[in-house]
Amino acid sequence: MVYLLDLSGVFCEPVEPRLLRLLSEAGGEPPFYLSEAFYRLLPRLKAEGPGVLEALFPGARRLYPLAFRPRAHPFPEPFHLVSDLPPPEGYRAFFHPEKLEAVALALRSLGLSPEEALYLDDNPLLVARARALGFQAEVFRP
Repeated sequence: MVYLLDLSGVFCEPVEPRLLRLLSEAGGEPPFYLSEAFYRLLPRLKAEGPGVLEALFPGARRLYPLAFRPRAHPFPEPFHLVSDLPPPEGYRAFFHPEKLEAVALALRSLGLSPEEALYLDDNPLLVARARALGFQAEVFRP
């Protein structure tokens, strides 16, 4: 059995809220004011990477890697990471802006069938969607 771990929320603490906090602290703005602009940019961030944040949040490129703080959990071996956000330097993940495409990409690249892998995500909706597509999937509860 190979385990596919969601990079943000399973392997690392949830990245988007942490990144918003870092941007808020760096810019001195309340997270409430930043969140609307951030979530409007999220589709482009997923597709293009952290450079798109620089226009609205100077210094975001420097802060982006700091948002990925690993959890202190021991994970089963072997495991691979999947992500809908571009992983920062130092992390290797199967990346696609659509998380379930990243899971499918990982399975193809590893030469595995859905029965040979288990996908773990902290988002129950993504787990349900993955199951509907034939993947083995479970909700990760820290």
